[in-house]
Amino acid sequence: MIHIRFSDNNYGGEIDLSGTPGDLRSIRQSIIKLLQAQDVQVCIPANEVKPAPYDSCLNSLVIRKSDCSVKVMVAGSSLKIEGTPEKLKVFADWFNFGDSTESGYHNHFDYYEGNEWVDPASVSLIISCKYRGTK
Repeated sequence: MIHIRFSDNNYGGEIDLSGTPGDLRSIRQSIIKLLQAQDVQVCIPANEVKPAPYDSCLNSLVIRKSDCSVKVMVAGSSLKIEGTPEKLKVFADWFNFGDSTESGYHNHFDYYEGNEWVDPASVSLIISCKYRGTK
């Protein structure tokens, strides 16, 4: 089960999405299945944990097909990620963690000047590998 922690700050916030390598690969598979289906979105539940050092936990991950660059945002109590099918296909690879990946290893998915793949209004996303018992 994945965990999603969120802090809102002056820079637009930061989100930590964490799980075991298998949990993270499952998100990748969900994105790929979404892109092959007629569905517009997929919702993946998240397990609530102690949010520290973040401010709060989000209870789900919603991935949605749209006509924009990949955009990461908080909508209610969910982490919402949307983008064109082409860009979501590339984004799915951010979740391709091997079984031997060490707990604590992470990737940052952020907008930077000139990046046409990520929406400038995106919230900073950290995708973290955590093993069971690591909270």
